[in-house]
Amino acid sequence: MKRLVLLCFLLEISSCLYAVDNLRIPDIRCMGMGICGVTNSLLFNPAVVGLESSGSVDINYFNYYGLKELGTVNMAFSYPNNLLSAGVNISSFGYDRYRESMFRIFLGKLLTEKWIIGISIQYTFLQAKLLKENPQYLSADVGILFIPVEKLLIGMLIQNFPSVEIRKKDIDIESIISYSLQIGFQWKIINNLLIVGNAETDKQTTLSGRIGIEYQLIDHFYIRAGIKVTPLLPTLGIGYRLSDFVVDVAAHYHPVLGVSTGIGLKYCF
Repeated sequence: MKRLVLLCFLLEISSCLYAVDNLRIPDIRCMGMGICGVTNSLLFNPAVVGLESSGSVDINYFNYYGLKELGTVNMAFSYPNNLLSAGVNISSFGYDRYRESMFRIFLGKLLTEKWIIGISIQYTFLQAKLLKENPQYLSADVGILFIPVEKLLIGMLIQNFPSVEIRKKDIDIESIISYSLQIGFQWKIINNLLIVGNAETDKQTTLSGRIGIEYQLIDHFYIRAGIKVTPLLPTLGIGYRLSDFVVDVAAHYHPVLGVSTGIGLKYCF
């Protein structure tokens, strides 16, 4: 019982601090770059799949503050196509007594050389032993990418709008299915240096910002850094590509709650 009370308390802290749900995290590469995913993560923005040149299988695990009960597992499969690119995404957060889960289908289409649009549909539900019934939601995301000039990409993401409750009792789960509007950019200044940034507004936060960089130190080896405000979270990450496999590692530091870490594995085909 004490363990469950502690977990619920930590979940409430987590939702307030991050102003987004625990299931909707970008891949570990983006987590190391200030959690910027609007323009470079198909796990976050469905329009990104329209830019992909190869299919992929992704597995990501991110653990908050060293507590196994606060771990997020994210698996995805994507397949680009000239007519319509598509993919599926499954996410899970929590442990056996409290678990948030999501099944997501995303589609992306290259409209012109400069415009890409994407849409995703999510089925999200909560399982907790203290609840008689499991709250369930359906929601949708809309993403847009714009390429004004070479090496510059601008994106917009409307997350969880609209959303419809399927089954909900006397429990508030806005942290699981919260509305969010985000804009972002990525700019490849030189061949080895990428700068990314995001701005976000939602019900909990008027405006928050994130910025990050990725630098290719040597062939196939990348170092990353970034920062997120509201709350202030510095991030670090590294990545290495070996043939068709990519391994990414990321860490966040919170001045009160400590270090969060994650690892991701991607196979391209």
